[in-house]
Order: sequence, then structure tokens, then C-alpha cells
Amino acid sequence: LYWQHLIAGQSAAKPITSFDASLMPTRFWANAPESDTELQALLENRRSGKLLSRCGKMAMIAAAEAYEQANFGGHRPEAHRLGVSVGAGGIGLSDADTAPISYHTSAWLKEKPDASLSEGEFWQYLLENMHPLNPVRSTPNAIAAHLAIHYQAMGSSLTYTTACTSSAQAIGEAMLKIRFGLQDVMITGGADSNTNPSGLLSFSLLGTLSKNNDNLTKASRPFDRDRDGFLLSEGATFLILESESFCRARGGMPLAELAGYGTAADAYRVTDEPEDARGAIMAMKLALEDAHMQPEELDHINAHGTSTRMNDPIETFAIRQVFGSAADRIPVSANKSMIGHLVAGAGAIELAAAVMTLGDQRLPPTINLEHPDPACDLDYVKEGARPSVVRSVLSNSFGFGGQNACLIVKKIT
Repeated sequence: LYWQHLIAGQSAAKPITSFDASLMPTRFWANAPESDTELQALLENRRSGKLLSRCGKMAMIAAAEAYEQANFGGHRPEAHRLGVSVGAGGIGLSDADTAPISYHTSAWLKEKPDASLSEGEFWQYLLENMHPLNPVRSTPNAIAAHLAIHYQAMGSSLTYTTACTSSAQAIGEAMLKIRFGLQDVMITGGADSNTNPSGLLSFSLLGTLSKNNDNLTKASRPFDRDRDGFLLSEGATFLILESESFCRARGGMPLAELAGYGTAADAYRVTDEPEDARGAIMAMKLALEDAHMQPEELDHINAHGTSTRMNDPIETFAIRQVFGSAADRIPVSANKSMIGHLVAGAGAIELAAAVMTLGDQRLPPTINLEHPDPACDLDYVKEGARPSVVRSVLSNSFGFGGQNACLIVKKIT
């Protein structure tokens, strides 16, 4: 269904209805349709749901689908040769179910005369009203821990919290664990859920969200002259990585080869990208080198493409610096134009799109690119899904803090 919507160019944007956002500068996002109760019903182990945040539940569901599709049958790896690598964000601290606590706390404070309010009473109120399991639900490694327990994965259990690069880095580092012979199989991916009051407030304060409330399905418009920010979204994506030898021995049917991984830091500012795009350039170069590819051999780029004023021209510049004259012939797609920005989960869901691009031999479009920015002058796929011969795809992820991670997948022939 995900791939069908991408190919059809459908925006996931919808008005916010879970709380009163009428006075917020941004009043829309792309949230998953299922309620927490519905997500709970989809869990294989429903008891664990009490210890999972919303994005934790989505992660467990996505991982279960990936594990089932891998179809290990009687060829499951030994426990110590099976690992977990997860890209995660703030998890439970900003879950939607904690937002009412903040609201009711504020209402309670208004009822208390200043003279009678003590700091001790305030903390006592929170102690009595917050969910007792919140501390174990809100740790960033909660998803990795639950996956390891559920699948009895006694190998590496890793969590990467590097903003918008989290899940791409988690997947790349999982690949290295396998390549170095430390694991046979890794359950890897990422999840995030910022479609709640705290998430909306945080990104509104940063000024990164689109404010196109009157035309929300056209709000996310990467590389367009009129872009004004990204579409906030949520979700989870997981993949099963295997060593080639293990996969062949068990008769597995791989969807693609994860061939290259590059990561580099800007070492610049926390929220800004350097104009010379040094970290992004280095990450792409390292991914190509790791995949033993020349720039002219790449067939497609799945861009980070956030639809922010800063990111899109800098990414365009970085691509030109890495690919030189080949940059004009390499088509570029930006999934965030449709699905929005999953933050810690962005890299994984976009890598999944890259894998499906190889399988379907069609390039997903970048919707809403109606007035190209002169500073963004690559071959963006904007006319709808484009049939193409695709043997390799580069997936870019660039995040706050100057984090950069790039992955290359190749078609298995």
C-alpha cells in the first residue's frame, strides 16, 4: 500500500483533530490512522504494549511484518548471531498520552494561589498523575530492548539517536556488523512519532514546518521555489539484513543488496548546514566508495528533500559536487513530498522506497514541484512515476547536529 500511494503521488497530509491546534501556526500533519488501542491489537505480544510508546508499538508491528516476510522457517540464526539496530527519537516523553498531563497540570496551577504553591506540591502532583511506566517507555533504547526480547536476539542491541539520520545510520551500522562477521542477521530500521502536541510545538519553535494550512496536501514541496517547510509525520519501517552466505545457505530470497554506507559530520552548527555541504558530500562519496561504484554508475537518488529553504539547495549543490557532469542525468525523487518527515524514522522508510524502486523499475514522483527553484536544478521526477532501468539507488539522510548518512542499494541480478 505504501508503494502504491508513492507511485500514485498521494499526499498523506491531514488536518489535526486529536487536540485543539486552532491557534498553532501549523494545523496539519501526516499521522498514522490507527489509534493506540488499534495498534495494541496488532501486536504479537499484547502484554508488551503497556511498556511501549506509540512509535514503539508501530516499530514492533513493522518488525514483525519484516521478520515474517524473511521467512526463516527452520533456518533461524543462532541467538548470539542475531542482532538488533534501531534508529529512535525521543520516544515516550512526548507521546500523545502525556500531553493531557501538561494541560491538566497547567489548569491545576491556575487554581493554586501563588502564595500557597510549593515546589514540593508541584512534583507530588506529577508523581501522582503521570503514568507509572513512563520511565521505561521513554528511554530511546526501549524499541531495541523489546525487539531483542521478542525475537530472542542475543547479539548486538544498538540504538542510534541522531535526529533525522537515526534510522539510516542504524541500518548502515547493522550492515557493518554483518560485514565484519560479527552477526549473521540484523533486525534493523527506525520509528518515530512526533504527531502530538509536544512534537508540533518543538518543530514550530524551530520554524521548520510548513504553514500552508489552506492547501495542506500541497504544503510539502521539495525543491520548489515556494516551499516553506516540511510536513510532520510518524511511522515505522524495519528490514532484515543477512549476510550473503547465511541467506544462500538457507535458500532465502533477498529483495536487494545493501552495497554502500557512508556517514560524516558537518562539525558546523546544530540546526544549520554549511554552505559548502562538506558533510553531505563526504557521506555520499564514502557510500559510493563503499559500494565500489563510480559516480556515473548510479541510476537514481532518493533525496533527503525536506522542503525547507535551507536543505534543498544545499543538497542539490552537494549532489552536483559529488556526481559532476553525471548529476544532470541522474533522476532525483523526494518521498517527503508525500509522506512527510518521519524524523528518526525517515531514513528507513525512504530506504524501503529505494528497494521497491529496484523491484518495480519505476521512480516515485516528487509532488508539488510546480515552480522550480533556480538553485535546485537537477532532474527531479515531478511529472508522475517514471519507468526507468534502475540497478542502483542512493538514499540520503541529513539531520540536526550535522549528522549525514547515505545508503546505496543495488538490484540483485
